[in-house]
Amino acid sequence: MTDLADHVADRDRWARGPRGPLALVNAQQVDVEQPVWPVPGRWAPAPGGLTVTADSADGVVVDDVPVDGTVLVAGDQAVVPSVVTFPDGLAGTVTDRTLRVWDPASEAIGRFAGIARFDHDAAWVTAGRYVPVRDGLEARGAVLDAAGVALPVAGHVDTTVGDVAVRLVVVRSAAFRGVPRLQLIVQDATSALPETDPSSTYSMGRFLYLDDPGEAADVVLDWNTVVLPPCAFSYLFACPVPPPENRIAAAVTAGERHPVDASGAVLH
Repeated sequence: MTDLADHVADRDRWARGPRGPLALVNAQQVDVEQPVWPVPGRWAPAPGGLTVTADSADGVVVDDVPVDGTVLVAGDQAVVPSVVTFPDGLAGTVTDRTLRVWDPASEAIGRFAGIARFDHDAAWVTAGRYVPVRDGLEARGAVLDAAGVALPVAGHVDTTVGDVAVRLVVVRSAAFRGVPRLQLIVQDATSALPETDPSSTYSMGRFLYLDDPGEAADVVLDWNTVVLPPCAFSYLFACPVPPPENRIAAAVTAGERHPVDASGAVLH
């Protein structure tokens, strides 16, 4: 239970953090020169990121240098992505041609009280068998990350959910604390229930992460650690769509349900 308590605390810190989903206040695609709310400057597409044109009085700082003129803001695919800050504690990051603006004092962070979740249940710690693919197969277009990018299929997991045998599609995820990980993007019977129902979960689905064994192996699926996608916290994130194989008929009454405010109302 200590590990689960750490997991819960980490998730709450992530949700309300300065680069957490509740801090994102705008994600604006920049295809032509334009302003971006709520930050100063004029923004335009450029090879490797975006340019910003601002006066020194605007308070835009790129890579620790105040902007007075036009400066390249390197995107997150660069060897060294740019760090952008604005007045009032706001910050910016660039992904492709999208400027994301983060506010650590956002209204959503102020409202957030925690993530509603099911009580821990040892019955939801189950066994499975991971079988990797060998041909570099890519995920079908419906298996997307939070940025809408297709994820490569890593393999599948054979397991049982609600006494029904299933074969779930597994995609690769970013390493976590230096450990390679796999990701299941799943929906289940709780996903379709009204948000006011105490057994409901976010309608678009949830994520379950597994350590990547690197080869065919038995794995443990702790459904108590199922988490919400970033889009459960903000409409500014694209929702990943679970592949048909991962739409589970059983109700997985474990893990995270919804982000809620102090009254218990669902934030979004």
